[in-house]
Amino acid sequence: MQIPDPVYSIGKSYDENYREGPVFNGRIPAAIPSDSPVSFLGISANSRLGIPAGPLLNSEWISFYARMGFDLLVYKTVRTHPHPSYPAPNCLYVSVNGDLTPESLVTPLIGIPGMEPASMREITITNSFGMPSQDPSIWQKDVELARSMIGKGQVLIVSVVGTEREGESIADNFTRAAKMAVEAGAMAIEMNFSCPNVKGTEGQIFQDPSAAGDIARKVRKGIGTKIPLIAKVGYIGSSQAAADLVTAIGPSLNGIAAINTLSATIINPEGRPALPGPGREKSGVCGNGIRKAALEVVSRLAKEVGKKKLPLSLIAVGGIMTVEDIDLALSSGADFAMSATGAMWDPFLAYHMKQQNLRAGRR
Repeated sequence: MQIPDPVYSIGKSYDENYREGPVFNGRIPAAIPSDSPVSFLGISANSRLGIPAGPLLNSEWISFYARMGFDLLVYKTVRTHPHPSYPAPNCLYVSVNGDLTPESLVTPLIGIPGMEPASMREITITNSFGMPSQDPSIWQKDVELARSMIGKGQVLIVSVVGTEREGESIADNFTRAAKMAVEAGAMAIEMNFSCPNVKGTEGQIFQDPSAAGDIARKVRKGIGTKIPLIAKVGYIGSSQAAADLVTAIGPSLNGIAAINTLSATIINPEGRPALPGPGREKSGVCGNGIRKAALEVVSRLAKEVGKKKLPLSLIAVGGIMTVEDIDLALSSGADFAMSATGAMWDPFLAYHMKQQNLRAGRR
């Protein structure tokens, strides 16, 4: 049986999805009350499930997924200045057999427009946006609106990225963006240290622990200690790399989110680049195919956080498509789980999780 179309229209551009909002013709389910809230970095939350900085483009998207029962909501990455999106297509299905690894991705993946997956286990996609951002005069007002549209026990996290600009270091720009987000109403800040879809150095900050540590310290000083601070990182392939990164950024943080996709070369069935324009030969891959790699990173980070006895929470992101995947993420060392691709195709994911937890007597 064919699964429904996603609420994010992958056949449309980023700008069209931003303007037109979620596509959903179903019925919003009744909220499942939380008698035993959990602590998300010191903030009371209804559950351990959320959506990362991907499909939540603005307050309309935040509001929709909040009503669907997702409680940890990350507003898509914003900047101190406007930045355009790459042109469409921004999302494509990719043909994948088995679990993806950085080693397997030496071979290009084939992007397939119009593919019709038959199950959640067949959904692996590439996304290529370039970390677009509205002007702060727009996104700050929208963040304020988003904050007013979420319910009790729901947390609005704002993802920010910094850019080295004339007269301003990347760390200072990160700090300015974070402070602007806090002023707008962010309940927590996520620093986006990993995006394979940008051409500048800001896309792979997590690979330089020294630079990442400097940014984390400056942002922490800039926003103070009352606002939870999270770093979003990409694939970390060894225990040593995990140890170096945790040592550098851990003391400044409340949480680490992992991972932000795997990077791959995407071609069309004729062997040509599937995504138009310079600098888009590689793009991020997410969905079912990256789950194993993502959970390996969570396990590596959990071990290092445990060794150093840091009061850090881990947020699992990557390949979480079903309720079973949420359980797997939480048993792999994560304290919380977030689903982007899974939630795009199954907006009832949080409702199903809460139903199962209610039956099992869990939170």
